[in-house]
Amino acid sequence: MATSAQAGVSPLARLTASYDRERLEDVGFLTSMTLVLLGNYAQTGHFGGPLAYTPYNVATHLAGPSLGGLRFDYRRPKHPYSDKFMLAGGHCIPTCYALWMIMGQALERQFTATGDRRYYADPEGAILPIDALGFRRGAGAMKTLLQDQGLADHPLFAQAKARGIKALAGHAESVDMTNDVNGGPSGIGVATAAGKAAFWDIAGAAMGGGPKIIAFEGEFAMTEGHAQELKTQALAMKVGKRLRVMISDNNAGIDDSLLGGVIDAKYDGYNLVEQWIAYGWNVFVVENGNDYGQVVTALKTMEDWDPKDRRPMALIGKTVKGYWPAAANGKIPGFGDQVVSYPSHPYAMKMNSEYFVALAQTFEQKFGVEFQGIRQGAVKDARERLVQFKTNIDVAMSVLDKNGLGDWLADHLVSIGETVRNDFPLRLQVTEDPFLDERLRVKNLPTEPQKVAVENAVSGTKKDVGITLFRKAGEVAGTRRAISEIVKWVNYVTGNRFLTIAADLSESINLEHGSLWGHYDPETNPQGTRIKAAIQEAGNASTAIGLVSQSASVDPDKFSGVWAISGTYGAFTPLMYTPARVWSQQSQDSKFKMGVLHILVGHSGPETAADGRTHFGIFAPQVWKLFPRGQVMHLNFWDYNDVAPAYFAAAEIAAREPKVGIITLEVARPDFAVADRTTFADQDLLAAAKGFYLIRDFTPGKPRHGYVVTQGSSSTVNLVSVLPKLEAAGINVRVIAAISEELFDRQPEAYRHSVLPPEASYDLMVVSTGTRRMWPVRNVGPLTDEYSLTSDWDNQWLTGGLEPEVIAEAHLDANSILAGITRFAKERDQRIARQTERMQSLR
Repeated sequence: MATSAQAGVSPLARLTASYDRERLEDVGFLTSMTLVLLGNYAQTGHFGGPLAYTPYNVATHLAGPSLGGLRFDYRRPKHPYSDKFMLAGGHCIPTCYALWMIMGQALERQFTATGDRRYYADPEGAILPIDALGFRRGAGAMKTLLQDQGLADHPLFAQAKARGIKALAGHAESVDMTNDVNGGPSGIGVATAAGKAAFWDIAGAAMGGGPKIIAFEGEFAMTEGHAQELKTQALAMKVGKRLRVMISDNNAGIDDSLLGGVIDAKYDGYNLVEQWIAYGWNVFVVENGNDYGQVVTALKTMEDWDPKDRRPMALIGKTVKGYWPAAANGKIPGFGDQVVSYPSHPYAMKMNSEYFVALAQTFEQKFGVEFQGIRQGAVKDARERLVQFKTNIDVAMSVLDKNGLGDWLADHLVSIGETVRNDFPLRLQVTEDPFLDERLRVKNLPTEPQKVAVENAVSGTKKDVGITLFRKAGEVAGTRRAISEIVKWVNYVTGNRFLTIAADLSESINLEHGSLWGHYDPETNPQGTRIKAAIQEAGNASTAIGLVSQSASVDPDKFSGVWAISGTYGAFTPLMYTPARVWSQQSQDSKFKMGVLHILVGHSGPETAADGRTHFGIFAPQVWKLFPRGQVMHLNFWDYNDVAPAYFAAAEIAAREPKVGIITLEVARPDFAVADRTTFADQDLLAAAKGFYLIRDFTPGKPRHGYVVTQGSSSTVNLVSVLPKLEAAGINVRVIAAISEELFDRQPEAYRHSVLPPEASYDLMVVSTGTRRMWPVRNVGPLTDEYSLTSDWDNQWLTGGLEPEVIAEAHLDANSILAGITRFAKERDQRIARQTERMQSLR
């Protein structure tokens, strides 16, 4: 392990300020005992990791802001101007549940004793001892748990009368008290930290006085790609001491050690500290991360560090997985060897095991209490288990009545809470949601090119900017060309609230010119919205999530923050999916209005196989439909003039419906002539806002040959090109452009049925640059696959080549489409008969 004297490690200042070390240690021991009780009676969860984090956790929450601890208010735990705490190592959540439970009990105890409203924490928000019963249990089960066991009126469970029992999840979630991340998936939680920190620079908060972000993670998760990419991104955005990542370094994972296990011991050059130094971070080291004095010293040093130093901070502390406050030299007094390292990861001990009793006995001796029934073995009866569980949680909480500990903790929490203010100086306007501006509604979009005047709010510089949301028919411009224009329009209307982060692909996928003031830099250009980034799709998406997951509004129903968009070639966007999936869950559950994550699925479709088969973008983009229906707005454009109306229709929804936290935009690379909509059945320039619209309708008075749903650029352009030939051949099909099923679902039923009536599914084919594995519309008929034209027509990877060659191989060239639709039309009677026969056979 490195020391502070190691080259590149920043020195720790000598701690001269006083603090209540004994109180922190007592609260820490109580936290440790409480989390062990949770695991003992729930017989699930984790054991060693939460204990290793406990001194970090207690010191960070209770040292106080002046010593570098969190500025937060337990009574208002989600206040926007509080510091952000991230338990990225999510399986260690029992240490937080235990501490928050102790805090909640201390405040309730003091409020009950004094009636003083300063101590009042709304039970709906607080975590209380009764919630121990909900550890790793579902919310539904908690509604009837006590009634089912005949304990609803038992005085031991009276605390449940106020608001029931909370379900406490097995991993950290953003709805948990001070925690601000869905933690647990290795490295993914901590990867959002850079964006969270950068948000406050963008908002204009002072580096020394604005909210800071403290994230906990373990060294094993830091091997994950997302976490590695955080190292680069946090430095690129110069987040400085606003970001402090505290690493619990105990060389212990789930099933193995890192050094000497995963990494052979002979490779002594694998050094965690040097890795972080090599990435340019400001690295601090403590020899014992389980020592409160060392942890507080490090917190204070980081707090007092020069704000002009724009390196993000990492604190690496040696900890013990399976730490116990009363252990000495690896032994539990009166028992024997301490359970440490990866064997302590799962809670594998039987209820009331010898080891649990040994741990509990040290607590009893320290505080003069006695747990009930733990020496009589496991409790097999469900009712008696609940009784013993709550009895012993209360025994642990009784320590708050000893030596003034509960009084001190309640007063200390109130004192820390009073440092959180409502009137925080920011550059952002925080009273109105800029994304609700009427100019962002589809009906108000300018259809002619605009020359708008903009002013840099920091420098005062003025200039004119051109924005072209729509183009004239015949102009050559592919859908990707419109992306920078919609971003520019949003930035013009909102005052630079739409941030882009897309590595060195920004120009290629047309995000580059969405910024009115160029590249963001917190020191030289804070009004820039184009964030510099390396080629790191997962990290860039995670940073975007960190940005949109903050709000500067004190009103939880009013959003005041930023939106962000990240993107890459469609073939590589699955690297962004996992952090986006976790964000979707977080956004769904948030009680506070959050921003919107955008993913630009650029260069999608078979066309990109022109670069090589690795870039073949038809299967990968389909991950963006793997969300609960309606929580993601997925848009797939084929014509330049589809982009603005469909995007702003989706943006109207996302800005007003909290559960819609993601918009995905799928575009292809080729440039095509803008369509002449005067030839369409639906000539409305804004038709794409409806999700589906008619390119060609049935010719009245002639036999109908079926419905053709088209999606994607080359496929639709080539289909439109053969419409005159289909007309000349007497083929009477309705051609429907499918831009977004999510937008279409929100149209009135009358419109939906006028475009694609329910019975159409049995008379339908699809022409798409996507795949037969996922259709642009759900519930297609049984013969749709047989007649459709998709890039995976032969269930093989394309070979690549020039774009025309790739499209021809995909059978989406004009001749293939003409032949496919002709076959579809000519076999209509046969097709309907086959389906009718199948249905009749069911009688």
